[in-house]
Amino acid sequence: MKKNKQAAVANKIPKAQKVQLQVEKKVIYRFALLLAVFAFLLYSNTLNHGYVLDDTSIIKDNRMTQGGTSSLKEIFTSAYRAGNINSENDLYRPLSKAMFAVEWQLSPENPFLSHFMNVMLYAFCCAVLFIVLLRWTGINIHILFFTVLLFAAHPIHTEVVANIKSRDEILAMLFILFSLNSLYKYLESKKALFFVGYVLCFFLALLSKESAIVYVAIAPLFIWFFTEKAWRENIKLTLSVAVTAILYLFLHKSIIGGIALTNIPVIDNSLMATTDTILRKATAIFIMSKYLLLLIFPHPLSSDYSYNTIPLVSGMGDPKLLFSLLVHLGMLIYAIKKFREKHILSFCILFYLVSMAIASNIFMIIGTHLAERLLFFPSIAFCLALAWLFSKLFKLDYRDLSTQFVQTFRSGKGFVIVCATITLLFSVKTFARNKDWKSNGTLFKADIEKVPESAHMLMYYTDYLINKEELKKLSPEARKARLLQAQGYIRRALKIYELFPDAHYLNGRISYELNDYETAYKEYLRALTLNPSKAMYHNNAGTALFSSGNYMAAAEEFKKAMTIDPLDADPPFNLGSAYGAMGEVYKSRNEIENANKMFNEAIPNFEKAIQLNPQYKSAYKFLGATYVNMGNPEKGKPYLEKAEQLK
Repeated sequence: MKKNKQAAVANKIPKAQKVQLQVEKKVIYRFALLLAVFAFLLYSNTLNHGYVLDDTSIIKDNRMTQGGTSSLKEIFTSAYRAGNINSENDLYRPLSKAMFAVEWQLSPENPFLSHFMNVMLYAFCCAVLFIVLLRWTGINIHILFFTVLLFAAHPIHTEVVANIKSRDEILAMLFILFSLNSLYKYLESKKALFFVGYVLCFFLALLSKESAIVYVAIAPLFIWFFTEKAWRENIKLTLSVAVTAILYLFLHKSIIGGIALTNIPVIDNSLMATTDTILRKATAIFIMSKYLLLLIFPHPLSSDYSYNTIPLVSGMGDPKLLFSLLVHLGMLIYAIKKFREKHILSFCILFYLVSMAIASNIFMIIGTHLAERLLFFPSIAFCLALAWLFSKLFKLDYRDLSTQFVQTFRSGKGFVIVCATITLLFSVKTFARNKDWKSNGTLFKADIEKVPESAHMLMYYTDYLINKEELKKLSPEARKARLLQAQGYIRRALKIYELFPDAHYLNGRISYELNDYETAYKEYLRALTLNPSKAMYHNNAGTALFSSGNYMAAAEEFKKAMTIDPLDADPPFNLGSAYGAMGEVYKSRNEIENANKMFNEAIPNFEKAIQLNPQYKSAYKFLGATYVNMGNPEKGKPYLEKAEQLK
């Protein structure tokens, strides 16, 4: 009994010694700076990368982001993806989007600044994480140094840092760390200012990303494991962030109109492929083992794991499910057993499970069933547990607060060598993976081989292959070969999941580029059957009809597109073109009155397109040509000259 008690005391997390930290403050900041420099250098090869994946809809092609500081009010009162023609009103993350808007104003159409900010914020995050863990735990500074070194180097973070859009993950974690720092200072001093900082920083984390709400359960874990505060105070402090979370949810609902995601497509989350709730939960539990495996062995890495990369489990007796259930239940039982001892592994397990609660899809369905970025915050627990286990294996005293590295190396040489080796291996993988994120082309080429059953990845790669700017560079023969290659990929996607509207849309685009307008229209029509509320489907269906000479039917599709998305300049331009084409037909028949009637219908639509996009060269050109066709060349001349001036 006495021996067990001694073991419990030995594994109990030591309390931070404030005096020691004050004396060694310079050393601590040097360690933090070293970690920041390491993290920055590790991701320095992403600085010249372009806009990739969701960067396009959030930044490059987003009207609000491009509005700069003038759009800040609109950004804070609208959905995250608002301002893009493919927007979905289900997320509210104004803080990161506001930063993108400011960066766009400072350096428009230049992703360098945003990549630089991502790398800098990540480096800063690593430094702050080290200081916060040291301040709260008081664990051996070298063990915590290697904990954060493993965190900084872990390849699972490449998506978060290399993809600008994932700034929301970095900001959410950074503000949670600031909140923990304020909470620590409040418990030490009882100053109201630190309490305000504790609550305010959590609110800012929520404005960065909704998943920060898990902090409501993380904060009390820190108080329980690392202090001797009474339960009453812990509950009071927990309630304060819980109330903050409730206020945020009210704000979220008032702006977005709801809280939980609705109408999640199967293509994004495979769990939606069944209506069987038990089967959904079972598959979600199995996927939790995939997350653990990615933390332990981060290879291969992919930007997409959607349908049908991870099929549903076969049933409750599926060995994959049983193994994952056994592992996670074992972890939970161990954490509960060691909870009263305040064992560090108990803390790490609970930290991990709580921070994965939303991402797991067990308690609520989210927009994806697996994504590497969702491991960003939970990976703190994994790295801390890994460093602690190595310290136990090599008998390094994690309660020793000495800052002398030579002393630590002598007493724990094996610990240093193993952690340094893993850090090196992680770093090599991270540096190499960063290169894949340079552009959509490099990313999709790298990942298409890793997830060949992902209908989404096949769609992404097809979209890249038929990019108009890339097709322009090719000879007619090479262009046709590329289009046929793309057609092969998109047909594979449709074979995996026929109910995929975007895949039908891309198949229609390919047919259109191959001058098969009838097939193109059929594919657009199928896409519209699956999703009638998408403006670009109507717009492209109208384009196919226009190219077939059916101008009247094309005009109806363009009108529908304008109704759905009144801020897109393409539908009114296309509608003006349809009226103009009808005017040309009447003019060729010498029906001048009907021709002018159509030309008069075209003019306000071209003007609308110019109003929405003042740089729309074709709109100026066609508007000028319309006036010329009506016998008024003087009125058309300024528009034709403007078209010549634009690139």
